[in-house]
Amino acid sequence: MKPPVVLYHKKGSFLVEKFEGELHTHHGIIKLDELKNKNYGDTILTHLGVKYTILPFKSPDFFKYFKRAPTPIMPKDIGAIIVYTGLSPDSFIFDAGTGSGVMAAYLAYYNKYGEVVTVENREEFAKVARKNFEMAGLKNIHQIIGDAVEIADCFKKEFDLAVIDMKNDVEFVRKAKNILKTGAYLAVYNPYIEAARAVYEEMQKNGFKEIEAFEMIKLDLDIKRVGTRISTTVWHTGYIVIGRKP
Repeated sequence: MKPPVVLYHKKGSFLVEKFEGELHTHHGIIKLDELKNKNYGDTILTHLGVKYTILPFKSPDFFKYFKRAPTPIMPKDIGAIIVYTGLSPDSFIFDAGTGSGVMAAYLAYYNKYGEVVTVENREEFAKVARKNFEMAGLKNIHQIIGDAVEIADCFKKEFDLAVIDMKNDVEFVRKAKNILKTGAYLAVYNPYIEAARAVYEEMQKNGFKEIEAFEMIKLDLDIKRVGTRISTTVWHTGYIVIGRKP
């Protein structure tokens, strides 16, 4: 068992990146060097006798434990992009607007035989994302700091997928036709409906096919003995526009 690992308790969990020192929780102190002789599924006790279960760090944990710079794309939206674009595990992917690196990390994880090129204009965001990629052990991500629209011109090899989450996304739609393979997909995420419409119309102008614009809604249920009700507090996250290069 190697770090990172997740220490789980029903009232809270922690990501542990090193098996040394102490972890202070609401339930007491955990001596992290005791993890060296443990396995996944074992429990470890705080000094107050509270049990935490040791779990492996997996891809569903990226969103929860990655350090944040800007607000990342939600898992429900990431899942939709992966499914609707038919991501295969040997793809060459262009990701514009790295942010905290959550989208790029999922693209790389499910693309284990391929590569992800992720571009971020702000160096401080790229630094946060880089640490997240290292923690997740992702080796197939190539980070570039700069303007994604300009950087796209530097590639001779065509991409299987482009995922865009940045302000000048309409401008990138025009560029996407030149960097994508025939039949490849462009997916654009935007929090504003007017901007999503502008992207949709720009895809139409540039000849993209099978264009879809939609919003994903995830309803969480609060299940108790007295009954079940919806507990979702954040309903809207963003709009996704997907098109296919003919």
